[in-house]
Amino acid sequence: MSTPAKRNGHDGLSSPPVSKEEMRDALDRVLSSKHFVHAPMKQRFLRLICEFHLGGRGGELNEYLIGREVFDRDSSYNPATDPIVRVGAHGVREKLERYYQKDGANDEVRIDIPVGSYEPSFVRFARSVAAKVEMIEEAASEASPAVQAPVSLQSPIGNFLHYWPQVAIGFLTLLCLGLIYLNLSLRQQVTEKAQRQNKEMEFYQPVWRSFLQSPDPTLLVLSNPPVFRFLNSADPPQVVKHSVPVSTEQTQNIFAELQNKSIIRIINNPRLTLTTDTYTGIGEAIGVYHITDLFRSSEKSLTLKQSRTVSAEDLKSQNIVALGSVWVNNWSNKLQFKQDFVYTNQVTVENLNPLPGEQREYRPAFDEQTGQLTEEYAIITVGPNTSGRSGQALVMVLAGLHSEGTAAAAEYVTSKRYLTQFNQQLAQAGAGGNSPKHYQALLKVSVDNGIPTTITLVSIHELQNSAQ
Repeated sequence: MSTPAKRNGHDGLSSPPVSKEEMRDALDRVLSSKHFVHAPMKQRFLRLICEFHLGGRGGELNEYLIGREVFDRDSSYNPATDPIVRVGAHGVREKLERYYQKDGANDEVRIDIPVGSYEPSFVRFARSVAAKVEMIEEAASEASPAVQAPVSLQSPIGNFLHYWPQVAIGFLTLLCLGLIYLNLSLRQQVTEKAQRQNKEMEFYQPVWRSFLQSPDPTLLVLSNPPVFRFLNSADPPQVVKHSVPVSTEQTQNIFAELQNKSIIRIINNPRLTLTTDTYTGIGEAIGVYHITDLFRSSEKSLTLKQSRTVSAEDLKSQNIVALGSVWVNNWSNKLQFKQDFVYTNQVTVENLNPLPGEQREYRPAFDEQTGQLTEEYAIITVGPNTSGRSGQALVMVLAGLHSEGTAAAAEYVTSKRYLTQFNQQLAQAGAGGNSPKHYQALLKVSVDNGIPTTITLVSIHELQNSAQ
């Protein structure tokens, strides 16, 4: 007795696996379509990832490789600050979707790029609805010959008038069957798409479960650090009155460092004024991108607020993600639970509960010649909200000693590259192999020219006593 073929089709029937020849044919059809023929960069993108998949090298695909090979980025390319690959992948997915909605609607083998991955998959789809309706018509014709007009000596018009009720009933029956098949096919495709998305999001569950399962939007709090800026001619007298003078030497040194000369041209009076509602850190802005990209992929909504506009009531009613340390984000210091890793007045991280082999204090490092930051530390803190529903609402703080650390922390908890290790370490840190609900993680970050390059997990502490 022969073994049945593996079920991998989308029509509920057994179908053979997709061969490499079929994969290449599917790729050629897509690349030669009107959707891709005039989009050379998207052609290069799709061809590269498919060739890697066909060559058994799909696991090697990453943002850095694609940025170099497709978008001709040089060796200084950093995916954390240049989203060209993620934007390109989104565009290719949209092109594929439009192609399969129209020109490729009857393609049996289709290309899919799952969200959160760059390796494509080739999926065998059901026969088109038109083909199914044709099968139904043939079956109905064989099973119900009475519907067909019999041979008669009467005129064709007379035959039609005699049998038109049966013909109409047969036509309507076929139409209804066709619509039923169409409805079932569309439902199946929607269900399978949801299942693929759910499988993708399972990867993020250990860290983000409470946030992604909540029916309410998560509040994302962006920092408003106090920053001194130069006066300009548009400032009112009240601002000028409280400004601070800058010496000529200091002004010259500052101007020498500025690359944007347009700023210099609007500075008529070299005086500084303090602003608390105009700026945020570059790392915090990058963090907003990482977090919103994750929530968009999971089809969950966010509410974004500047820290200066957040109220105490906001902290009681929903899950919160705060970006930035206590020095730039006032709400990062409003946590109502005991922590092991804390920021000190010396701009270091103090370990209040050192585990074996851990340091008591962690300090950033700077280049001796330029003074630029070279080594940084960041803390991921997850604990209970001030008064969440049934104790389920959480607050997550992603913050570095400097802005670069905040960017690194946000990347670490949203990137599959780092979450693979982080999920494993969380399971080991919790009791019984389960990830702790409340914890702190300390990260060490290498920084090059203001850009986080390498992120290393130093330690995870489960917060046993979450309420003070």
